[in-house]
Amino acid sequence: MGRILVVLLLAVLIVPALLLWRLWRHAGQRRQVNEGTLGFVVPTVEAERTLARWPVRARVLRTVGLGAGLLIIVLLGFIVGTRSVFLWPLALGLGYLLGVLAGELARPRPVWTVSRGPLGRIGEYIHPGLVWLLRGTALLAVAAGVTATLLSEPTRDGSALPMSCPGGGMELVGAGQITEYAVFLLILAAAGWLVSELTLLRIVGLPRAEELDDVPVDEALRSASAHASVAAASVLTLLPLGGFALVTGLAVVGSCANSDLLSIGLIGGGLAALLAGLLVAAFLPSWLRPVRRRADVRS
Repeated sequence: MGRILVVLLLAVLIVPALLLWRLWRHAGQRRQVNEGTLGFVVPTVEAERTLARWPVRARVLRTVGLGAGLLIIVLLGFIVGTRSVFLWPLALGLGYLLGVLAGELARPRPVWTVSRGPLGRIGEYIHPGLVWLLRGTALLAVAAGVTATLLSEPTRDGSALPMSCPGGGMELVGAGQITEYAVFLLILAAAGWLVSELTLLRIVGLPRAEELDDVPVDEALRSASAHASVAAASVLTLLPLGGFALVTGLAVVGSCANSDLLSIGLIGGGLAALLAGLLVAAFLPSWLRPVRRRADVRS
């Protein structure tokens, strides 16, 4: 039985990570194609101006996010002291991801001539699977946060989750601050998902470029912004969800409510979410690079 559980745990860890890695790898190839296409066209002056303006505001907001993360670190140092040192990378990463989301939402409107045709679909700029993975993960994180918040009971150390013991009775399990963790998870998942959805709606709602030579530039900018927003929101959802599930699973292991199915499910799911979040985070920097027009490659 133990070997079967180990195999299942490895499958839970590896299979979703491989699928996610494949989707984001294909997305990276799509960016290369988009940027390569720009070398075959001669964009208008307005398109060149848009390419120059496009990354400025997002870069500023990402810097502001980093500054907010540093401010949180300073506040933690004053309030908690040196014990907060393990929270410093989390605060810095949180500020940066929020800055990325704000930057993609606040991208400037293009200045080229627009067409009056029908609006596009989000599937034209990003693989729908990546968007639905974000939505599913965010819904799962929100559900976990709401459930843990509603079921938690106050204790002398904070709050914990009640678990039924096989022999009868109840036991409170958790890290002592289960409600705070659940609320934090709920806020991060909901905020990241909401901002990303607003960004996708804005990308689809922007009128398309009218000049044929500007269309590839338009497509490349929309695609880069959509991927950056979805990636940042995915990381902001997956990592807290994975940490929450892992900590809860380890707490269940040491309680009377321990069961192989429950503990393996929580621990395996938590590790899978953490691994997936780290994989997406590895792809995020490539989508934050400004879209550049390569040298004219026409013969």
